[in-house]
Amino acid sequence: MESDELMERLARFGVLRRSYGDAARHLVPLLAPCVLVLVPLGLLATPVLILTVNGQVIVVNQEPELTAVPAGALAAWAAVVLVTWLVLAVLVFPAVVIVAAGRLLGRRVPPVAALRAAARRAPALLALAGVAVLLLSVVVAVAFGVLLVTGPVWMGIAGTVLVLAAMPTLMAVPSVVLEGRSPWAAVVRAYRLSARWMHVTAFTLLIGTVAVPALATWALDRGVDGLTGSALTIVSGTAGFALSLLIVPFQAMLVARQFLYHLAAPRDAGAFGDLAERLPAGPPGPARPVPVLVALLLPGLAFGATVLVNPLGWPEVAETYAQEVLARDPAYFDEGSAHVSTTELRAAFAGPGEGVTVLTDSGFDSASKLLTCSDARCTRLSNRWTGPNEELRQGIRPPAAATRLPDGRLLLVRWEPTVRGRGWRARLLICDGRGCAEAPGGRYVTQVRDPYPRMNLALAARPGGGVVLAQAAEVPSGDLGPSTTETFSLVVCDDVACTRPRTKAVAQVDSRAFVRAPHSLAVAMGPDGRAVAVRLDSLTGALHVISCADPACERVRVRRPVPPILPDLDAAEPGEVNRLFDESREHGDRAGASLVVRADGRPLIAYRSTAGGAVLLLDCRTPDCAAAGSRTLAPAGAEHAAPALVLDRSGRALVAYQDLEGRRLMLATCAGLDCATTPVRNMRHGPGPALAMTLDARGRPAIVWTDAGGSTGAEVVVTVPLNLPWPHQTRSSRAAR
Repeated sequence: MESDELMERLARFGVLRRSYGDAARHLVPLLAPCVLVLVPLGLLATPVLILTVNGQVIVVNQEPELTAVPAGALAAWAAVVLVTWLVLAVLVFPAVVIVAAGRLLGRRVPPVAALRAAARRAPALLALAGVAVLLLSVVVAVAFGVLLVTGPVWMGIAGTVLVLAAMPTLMAVPSVVLEGRSPWAAVVRAYRLSARWMHVTAFTLLIGTVAVPALATWALDRGVDGLTGSALTIVSGTAGFALSLLIVPFQAMLVARQFLYHLAAPRDAGAFGDLAERLPAGPPGPARPVPVLVALLLPGLAFGATVLVNPLGWPEVAETYAQEVLARDPAYFDEGSAHVSTTELRAAFAGPGEGVTVLTDSGFDSASKLLTCSDARCTRLSNRWTGPNEELRQGIRPPAAATRLPDGRLLLVRWEPTVRGRGWRARLLICDGRGCAEAPGGRYVTQVRDPYPRMNLALAARPGGGVVLAQAAEVPSGDLGPSTTETFSLVVCDDVACTRPRTKAVAQVDSRAFVRAPHSLAVAMGPDGRAVAVRLDSLTGALHVISCADPACERVRVRRPVPPILPDLDAAEPGEVNRLFDESREHGDRAGASLVVRADGRPLIAYRSTAGGAVLLLDCRTPDCAAAGSRTLAPAGAEHAAPALVLDRSGRALVAYQDLEGRRLMLATCAGLDCATTPVRNMRHGPGPALAMTLDARGRPAIVWTDAGGSTGAEVVVTVPLNLPWPHQTRSSRAAR
């Protein structure tokens, strides 16, 4: 009588709905085999993975990312974990089917007893897994063949039909573990049982074991899309692993109930009696939902805790994509004000508080702009014009320049057209958090008479007050053809308004690269108030160092620590000269140099060489750079942006540059020419044309760079390393030239 009632209950329609309800009611005992076997594997695999990728991980906004893929070690880890997981799953899934069948037949099968019963049938289960792999291979091969012959539509149809035809083989699992059949006999029995309702059985199994789990995984992915930082790290890790185990009870219960449904339909009481007798026996343990559910979260929590606590000292950075932040701010209804172009990046300065201020300038009609972060993570951004955004009909103008004053304000050069519109003149502005205004009592500090100027300008604040401007400009050649000479000038001012500028022409040198290359001129102040300037010729690669022997720049020395690629352009082969001109026109805006002066007065220069585009560090051994050594940070043969260089509070040199092979932003920490490098950030899209860097209020490097080439366009990115010094660095050997 009891057997008849049981068969009547299991023969009811709605297998999918009823099996999912049964799985939800008995979730804890069904999860127990998974927790006993697969959770320890996850706990073991997590620290092994962490040690495997250690040294190639950075934590960006509290989210871990690989800066490089340790191919061999990671592939070996993935292969071992995957194979182990699949082998254990071959035992765990049948064990859950046994527990599910026991619940449906009114028996409480202990999880350990179910695992032992599945282990005894391990050879048959492994052979059955081999049959499943063979069927899957056949489905893929046939679908691919149909694709080659007919097209994607018929491939999809053929693939769906074949998958549906293969779904009844899932019922071979309970036939092996509950009836003790051989793999082939179990497959034959599965198809015989489902013969009368083949299409219904196939669709039920496909929906319940494939479609619904896939939908749940998709829903989880969509659910974590809005999360960032530590919430994303913890939720995605824990929920992903837990979901992979939570799916198993529902799949196993569906397979078990579908199998019993086909047995119950013809009212075969003998078959039910045999199944009940074959179920493994053992003392039933109490259901403990809390330990089971906690165990599901342990592997993900272990990984999330490792990322948040960071015991291995992985590099941590805070990063902001400027355009993404501005796009969310309703205050920027003016598209021109909100837009930040990667071609405009000029310099970065420590801003108010822990923030950063970035000078951007197109070099064309519009005024310069200041992009300001309110804090290290740039949660709030402002992007404002430095003056009236008027249409200036003269077109190309000299590039803007700026420096930070001791009180935290910015001193900025603004170019204005002359009265007759045949040239340009420069006036100084003082900018703070409220805006920019002309320096009180100031005057025009320099003037260019050419409406299409070929010149560069840089400025630096003097320690005791005032400012020094370095200027490189083309010497007009009259009607004799293109000029081949440029002049270096220094403008010394005793006050920031530059009310009494003193201009000193320093030297004239051979140069034919006056256009573009806005970063090819830099000036810095030594601790004793002496100015040092550097000029890089973007055509010939020559590097000139101009140094003042006294604070008033009464005596000036000019050195050339890096000679030109071709010492005499007029005597060189025409093809070689044409090649240099072509490269200068194509990549001239990427040429540039960054300069600092150390406490002993010796300059340190990072620059992009014209000879192949390598990024180098030049260590001057004397204050005037009469002798110098150099080392290569990034190899030649790539279109690197000019590097950025600052000194930290301990006197170490920090150099930001691009690793184009790995598509990464790099940071080198150098004492002289002895440098340790580490990746700072992966590029989403590709290398942009400019880099800038400054130290924020806490003395951390704030790197402003451009990420270009994606479908959404280029982006200005602000990246702040949070935990220097980093122990996981690649130390490069010292290379002097």
